[in-house]
Amino acid sequence: MHRHCNCNQLRAEESVATAQRPVAEQLTCPQLGWRFSAEMAVVRYGNAAAAQCIWPYRWSAVCSSWWPYILVLCTLTLPLRVVARSSDAFGGYPTVFSIDEEDGMLETSELIRKYGYPVEQYEITTADGYILTLTRIPPMRTKSDHSLPVLLVHGLFASSADFLIIGPNNSLAYLLADQGHDVWLADLRGNRYCRRHTHLSSDSREFWDYTWHEIGYYDLPATIDHVLSVTGARRLHYIGYSQGTTVFFVLASTRPEYNAKIARMYALSPAVYVQQVRSPIFRWLAENGPAVKCFLDAVGMWQVLPHNPVQYALQRTLCPARIARPVCVHLIEQMVGPNPNGTDRLAQHIMAGHNPSGASSKQLLHFAQLNRCGRFQQFAYERTDQNLAHYGREQPPAYNLSAVTAPVALFYALNDWMVGPANVVRLAAELPNVVSLTEVQDPHFNHLDFVAAKRVRALVYDSILEQLRDL
Repeated sequence: MHRHCNCNQLRAEESVATAQRPVAEQLTCPQLGWRFSAEMAVVRYGNAAAAQCIWPYRWSAVCSSWWPYILVLCTLTLPLRVVARSSDAFGGYPTVFSIDEEDGMLETSELIRKYGYPVEQYEITTADGYILTLTRIPPMRTKSDHSLPVLLVHGLFASSADFLIIGPNNSLAYLLADQGHDVWLADLRGNRYCRRHTHLSSDSREFWDYTWHEIGYYDLPATIDHVLSVTGARRLHYIGYSQGTTVFFVLASTRPEYNAKIARMYALSPAVYVQQVRSPIFRWLAENGPAVKCFLDAVGMWQVLPHNPVQYALQRTLCPARIARPVCVHLIEQMVGPNPNGTDRLAQHIMAGHNPSGASSKQLLHFAQLNRCGRFQQFAYERTDQNLAHYGREQPPAYNLSAVTAPVALFYALNDWMVGPANVVRLAAELPNVVSLTEVQDPHFNHLDFVAAKRVRALVYDSILEQLRDL
């Protein structure tokens, strides 16, 4: 039995409801012990916040009690200013793939061209005004009559490069193209390729006022409809990784008419239920999500981990090739799970040139809510009257997974510290049309391995390719 909790009650343990307070008192951050002055404004990176944080305690108390929030601010939001030494410019990272270090400096379309594949790019506009980039690797030979387009959808803080990083003969996008499939790579709002809107500036708070719910409800329909329009197909195959699965289940449950447009959905580490999380970093964020969000809002930071061209050089400086297991590797392992023998050092390094790619702080808080509440539900606002205004009820509604009638193939890993096996088994029990539930046959396979492991083709991708051939 899984507990259905009252998220407002959980947040009430951390903050006092402010609906009836005077304006000057409403501008508070009780999770952090802060108060605000309504008469003043603070500007951060060109954004004017509505109030200024005033810290009422001694700096010694700040350092001893609230340093984690300052650390979060520094690691998630500050622009990178470190430039690599010229002596560390290129080379040295071991790899089993046919890739090179330049790949971390190329955009998605440039990567595809570099390895000899044709590429097309499209711009699509969602119903709520976000302008998205959609990349296509068109079939290199005549498609068979039964071949359908394949849409690949990336994870949180990531981009379409997820499916290209380990190069030809290994990355899923190239493998699909080699078999004659019409391959489409989505990029979702807020990442490095999708920071435009018909009338909102990406420097504004309004631009970042979304969670992955809006991605599933707006971005995916616009993307799917465009793919079907261009190709003339009536259905497509959908392959999602991590958050790329989350948004699919939002779409299929809230706009069930789209189930008829999905021939089969392949879910790699489906992030729907995220309890039993082993990552200490995610657990800390889940426990302190409201406070972190309040902190970021207070300093005018509504996005986290934005892409910065300097991040690739920073990776080389902090984690040079000469060190077998540098701090970068240990940090990643604390997020996704350790797999030292299965991790390709060069692929992991190249990934730092593409990810993080940006997301809204609200997306992160929404995942934190799933962890704390234990159910797949819409975003819970801080006050009951906000939930009433958005949903017509005091509690956010749960997504109706029984409405997901599209056939779904689930893949999970035993060493996934973000989405544990029990979460996927629970999801499988609640979906009405699961065609397969596959455990990756490597006990060390982790969350990131679904896109970057040395043996991901043999352990995961070959199964997908075989299923596509048989349909």
